[in-house]
Amino acid sequence: MSAVDLSFNKFTTINQDDFLPWRNCSVDKFNLNDNNVTFIQSKAFGHLPKLGTLNMNNIKLATFDVRYFMGHVEIERLLIDSSGIKYIHPANISSMRKENVPLIKDLNLNLNILKHIPGFALRGLEKLQVLSLGGNRISNINNESFCGLHALVNINLYGNRIQSLPRASFACASNLKKIDLSRNNLVTLNPQWFDGSLFLRSLVIDQSGIRSITFRPWEVTNLQTLVLTKNFIKTLYHETFTGLENLKALNLSGNAKRLRILGDALTSVGSLELFDMSHSNEFTMKGLVSLRILKLRQNSLNTTHALPGIFTPLRNLVELDLTSCCIKQVASRTFANLTTLLQLSLQDNDLTSIPKDAFQGLQNLQVLRLQNNLIKFIHQGLFMGTNELEQLYLQNNHISTVASNTFMPSSLIRFNIAYNPLTCDCQLAWFRQWLNEVEGKIDLAPKNQTRCSSSSLKVLVNQIIWSFHPDEYCGINTMIIVSACFAPILVLTLGILVYLNRWWINYKLYLLKLAIVGYHEITEDRNPDDYEYQLNLMFHDDDEWWVNDCMKPFLEQRMPHLERVIFGDADLHPGSFYLNAIYDVIENSHKTILLLSNQSVDDTWYMTKLRMTVEHMNDTKLEKVILIFLEDIDDDHLPYLVRLLLSRNKPYLLWTEDEEGQEVFWAKVQKSMRSNRQMNNVIPV
Repeated sequence: MSAVDLSFNKFTTINQDDFLPWRNCSVDKFNLNDNNVTFIQSKAFGHLPKLGTLNMNNIKLATFDVRYFMGHVEIERLLIDSSGIKYIHPANISSMRKENVPLIKDLNLNLNILKHIPGFALRGLEKLQVLSLGGNRISNINNESFCGLHALVNINLYGNRIQSLPRASFACASNLKKIDLSRNNLVTLNPQWFDGSLFLRSLVIDQSGIRSITFRPWEVTNLQTLVLTKNFIKTLYHETFTGLENLKALNLSGNAKRLRILGDALTSVGSLELFDMSHSNEFTMKGLVSLRILKLRQNSLNTTHALPGIFTPLRNLVELDLTSCCIKQVASRTFANLTTLLQLSLQDNDLTSIPKDAFQGLQNLQVLRLQNNLIKFIHQGLFMGTNELEQLYLQNNHISTVASNTFMPSSLIRFNIAYNPLTCDCQLAWFRQWLNEVEGKIDLAPKNQTRCSSSSLKVLVNQIIWSFHPDEYCGINTMIIVSACFAPILVLTLGILVYLNRWWINYKLYLLKLAIVGYHEITEDRNPDDYEYQLNLMFHDDDEWWVNDCMKPFLEQRMPHLERVIFGDADLHPGSFYLNAIYDVIENSHKTILLLSNQSVDDTWYMTKLRMTVEHMNDTKLEKVILIFLEDIDDDHLPYLVRLLLSRNKPYLLWTEDEEGQEVFWAKVQKSMRSNRQMNNVIPV
């Protein structure tokens, strides 16, 4: 029998004989979800000897008890998610005969309200291999919580409230191979938590607020995969990974943007084959001689000239990912020693050109990704030596032509040059003929997006490149005749346009003169010292770190004369109503700075503060507000009032992680603080 569906009924209890009609049946899927079950009798499923999946999600069960499934019931997967379970009742193993032991292999208790996992909580589930407790409220686990689960290989504890664990927390589950502790509240990671887990192969702790790793040797010597993504780890030391000699994959992407890796921090993981340091700005390759996959996505490298010889030791590398690294230049022979490299990703950077020997030595390269750059031309010998290249991606660049006799590897099976401003003229004739020769042998998709640009011959503009037949257009007489015909028409057209638009041109010349010579700004008569407060800084609670780490040091070092400063709600006048206190500091401050982030624009109270400052600007006719964007905010996410301010050219600044950019940023802040310009109009709020 494939399925039995009893979901969305009004069952409140499940008794021992309820499933007698299905005795001796093997059911692939048995659905009891979305009922109001509050009581399950012991051995309630005893008449169902073999089930594929038993779905009991969204019931009203307060306690989970192994005894419900006694009777030697064989269940491949048991789902009791989102059912309000508060407790797990440990079974009395002494009263459980071997023939009554439940044979459950996969147990899901996700999205319940469990707070504590008692000792021997699931004793009796001798065949359990996968246990998922994600999305609960678990904060307390002891080192006997998982005792008796000798077949357990995978445990999932993501999305709980665990702050710390006792030593050898999982040692009782002696065959455990994978642990997921993602999205908990771990400030410090202690290797001793995993003592005794001798067969552990994979440890995943993503987005758990980890700031440091305790200096303790790792006893999980068989660990092969360690994922510590999107935490706040700031420094890796020599002792950080001691004991992980067999580690093959290490993922540290998305940690602190200034994550420091001390020179010998990775020497203890010399067998590493995959290393992911995406979203970081500092890294080292020392000791990683066995590395096969290296991912450095979304780092700020700017140019590989600043990284001389960084890839030289990586002689076993097969995949290198430098996507979105702000790279503007690639140094010659940067990748020369990577003779085993199979895949190189340089997409989504700022490359305008690539030296002809950049890929020299990559004789085994199979995939090269150069899409989404600013590349304008391709050197004729750029792909010389890449005789095994199978996939070449050049889409979304600024390539207008491909020079005659450019070397194209005969091994290509996929080639993409779509979304480039190709100029379909006689200079592109060779490339067009090459496309004819390889058509049917190479995947050239998407063909309908490989088009002639506006600089092409008039009849070919915006046509697919396959509409360009060089034999029809590339005779010398044709070019001379076309040029001779169009020249007088062009001169006459320009003369008419200049005459018809002479007053508009005079106006634009006046604006240009005004921009060069300058004009006198009308500013407020009062000085900053005439105000009760020289500066009022408003920010969301989640952005307080930036105020403490960046704004306050700047004011102390460069503007020490600002002694009367309001830093957020904490400095508001005590004893006043909240809105009255906010309006008081806005009205009596020379300048008000508002910090904008994705969190702040979603906060209704914060947007109320912004509206109050804009209303005060309208009342005083003075530009007293400075907007500072701490991060990029999607246009669709920007509130209407912020877009309105930007459309009126009101002053705003954008924070950057680039050190030179920060100097310019602070200089603009100082300039904006000098005076308040008068406004010529009001902002409709």
